[in-house]
Amino acid sequence: MKHQQLKGILILIFLFQYISMFGQMKREDLNYLRDGISFTMTDTWKVIANDSIGNNAYYFSAERTGLKSTGIITVTWVNEIKNPLETLIYHQQTMKNANIYRNPGIEFSSVITENFAGLKVESCRYTTIVKEQKLDGTIYCFNSTKKTITIFFQTGLNDQRINQKAFSLFQQTFNSRD
Repeated sequence: MKHQQLKGILILIFLFQYISMFGQMKREDLNYLRDGISFTMTDTWKVIANDSIGNNAYYFSAERTGLKSTGIITVTWVNEIKNPLETLIYHQQTMKNANIYRNPGIEFSSVITENFAGLKVESCRYTTIVKEQKLDGTIYCFNSTKKTITIFFQTGLNDQRINQKAFSLFQQTFNSRD
């Protein structure tokens, strides 16, 4: 009888250690660096685009993984200085013309100047509906020494809290070195 109890206790200790080991495993966040642009994203996000646009621009996009996840982070940059306000308005017009946002449409707030990752940026918010899901987004646009950078954050209303954690990590770790 004591042998069976000892065996049961050892099995429980082994199971607790095994479970504890998995709980302590560090997840691997994505540390991104390209053309002087760097940031970190949690491992629950998947890169869906990481491509050059001609010889002078770049496009990066990631989405949160999981069933019905709505989070998207997109970063674009042009290797020249352009007016951030004009660039932001150009992106708004492009989004208005995109098939995915045409029906029922997309609405933008006024452009404001604010702070993003310690930088002065032009930004606006937007709302739309895609596949019966209400989405909110923010667009940030600014210049670094040699680039014009635009960052998009988009989330569904049900995912705002969890996506905000990823958006905050991105913003806290974002850097642009030319």
